[in-house]
Amino acid sequence: MLINFVSMHFAKHMINSKNIVAVLLVSVLMLSCESMLEKDISMVAPVAFYEADVLLDDMKKGRKFPKEQVIYVEGYIKETNTKNGNFNILIKGTTNQSHYIICEMNDSFKKATLGLEKGQAVAIKGVLKGYLNDVILLNCVMDNTFLDE
Repeated sequence: MLINFVSMHFAKHMINSKNIVAVLLVSVLMLSCESMLEKDISMVAPVAFYEADVLLDDMKKGRKFPKEQVIYVEGYIKETNTKNGNFNILIKGTTNQSHYIICEMNDSFKKATLGLEKGQAVAIKGVLKGYLNDVILLNCVMDNTFLDE
């Protein structure tokens, strides 16, 4: 809906062919970002694989990461919670860190998270949103394909 509004707004004000091409490109980019956060990513190949400790350490060091892309993370459950109607899993590494990876789960994978326990090994794919105090992954799905337990 946001894409249609933006496209219509720009289309009303910019009629020449160069502007129409620009509006179409912006619409396509917005659609691709928006759809990655809404679709089931269980069949999407991750662009990168991380152990929780490595991802957290690299983020603290300011390394660049593939934002808005699907990544795979292995770690251990620190806790699970529900906030604002979203089920979240906090992942920690093996070292004692003060930062975590917050995984906001995709609605279709909420049942798969029932019975998860603190300290349990877990592997999750999600869309990397960024890093504030913690790493933020959205639209996450369980993926134990490569997990060594």
